[in-house]
Amino acid sequence: MYIKDTSLHTCGHCGLRGLLKSLSGYCERGLETIKSPCGYLVREYLQPWGVAYELSLCTSCGEVTLTKVVWHDDWKPQDYSYFILYPPEGKK
Repeated sequence: MYIKDTSLHTCGHCGLRGLLKSLSGYCERGLETIKSPCGYLVREYLQPWGVAYELSLCTSCGEVTLTKVVWHDDWKPQDYSYFILYPPEGKK
């Protein structure tokens, strides 16, 4: 998964759904380790899913939003799961 410079997320402050400027991002892919019965590493496989975090700046209100994105290689970006981590739910 690649986090683009401009994305269609929702601002956690003003609720704008549209262009948010990506300030920073981190992406992590699942890794499965296969071991032999006696505990030796046999092989590691990269999984087709992962999680990403994106810090975005709203082009409307100028506030930042931290979004968690759960993704899978077989999904289209509109099928990803998006969770706003900042601002917290009651702090808007």
